[in-house]
Amino acid sequence: MQSNAAKALVAIGSIVAIVVLLIVFAGGGDEDGGTTASAPATTVEAGGGSGGSSAGAEKPEKPAKPEFARITIVNGQPKGGVSDLSYSKGDEIRLEVASDVAEEVHVHGYDISKSVDAGDQVKLQFGAEIEGVFEVELERSAVQIAQLTVKP
Repeated sequence: MQSNAAKALVAIGSIVAIVVLLIVFAGGGDEDGGTTASAPATTVEAGGGSGGSSAGAEKPEKPAKPEFARITIVNGQPKGGVSDLSYSKGDEIRLEVASDVAEEVHVHGYDISKSVDAGDQVKLQFGAEIEGVFEVELERSAVQIAQLTVKP
């Protein structure tokens, strides 16, 4: 009888070990809840879920924040020309402007502005709540650096 009990314990132990391994290997990925900036995004889209069902998951995955759209100012002009930035209403707009001149970056329509020192950078982050086409410019020199479109 004892050998049957021993066999049952070994079987239960094996099943538990298999279940634990499945949980550990199925979890994969980074579980620290942090974000990383190791790979730049090629598109900026709202939502960003996996599209699949995750019944029984411990915690829902947070959608990744879009990368900052980067604009570089060289000799008071946007390097590569005026940037076309397109978002959907409700998206998070994230701009980073690096400038070799002291200026004020101004987003028309949203009336958001931030000063940037020569040789420094500034970040602007806000919700895309107003639909339309808006100019982003260096305010003092009236140089357009981006065209911001917010679609419904």
